[in-house]
Amino acid sequence: MARLLAARGWTVAISGRRVDRLDEVARSSDHIRPYPLDVTDPVAVQRVLGQLALELGHIELFVFGAATWQPLSVGDYDFDQFQRLVNTNLMGFVRLANPVVAQMAAQGGGQLAVIASVAGYFGLPRAAAYNATKGALINLLQTMRTELEPQQIKVRMIAPGFFKSELTAKNDFPMPFLMETDAAARRAVDGLLNSDRFEIAFPRRLVWPLKLMRMLPYPLFFAITRKMMPKR
Repeated sequence: MARLLAARGWTVAISGRRVDRLDEVARSSDHIRPYPLDVTDPVAVQRVLGQLALELGHIELFVFGAATWQPLSVGDYDFDQFQRLVNTNLMGFVRLANPVVAQMAAQGGGQLAVIASVAGYFGLPRAAAYNATKGALINLLQTMRTELEPQQIKVRMIAPGFFKSELTAKNDFPMPFLMETDAAARRAVDGLLNSDRFEIAFPRRLVWPLKLMRMLPYPLFFAITRKMMPKR
């Protein structure tokens, strides 16, 4: 996404914990600037956002994509695993929310987007912690879309299906309609720049069956999810 936005003329600030990866992406364009950041560190969040505002002047488009994932065993709700995922996937964004909103309000508006997931539409076996964080993000963004509209802050929710990444490489199950990373990035960027809609979800051939599934009566819903349980 950073490379695509830079190619379209944007000045892009990228953040993450791995400095070597940030530098690798930054070297691909003069329009990309690295700002190392761990979103679980509240002091660093304040420092880096202040640095961004000072050096770049404003934040026209903010995209939160920090996430971690680890498959859990069926019936395993380990506290430490949940805490780690919640701390990054959900609270990582919450730590950034107020400073970013304050910056955008001061400058007269902007776009605030979060990469959630179709996994947040409902709960599935072996993904209790991850699905819970993505579902919470979707709920939070729905609230923010309404609350921040008067301040000219447009809240967007990106809900991709499966695409090739370090996280999906951990999966030991079939991933329907698995997308190439570049194709997923292009869908997200096009949705942000070429539309005003709240939800940018793809691919449609996965999204629509999932949307229909969450509308089913619970007896039918659970009959389907039982079939997703691993065989003993």
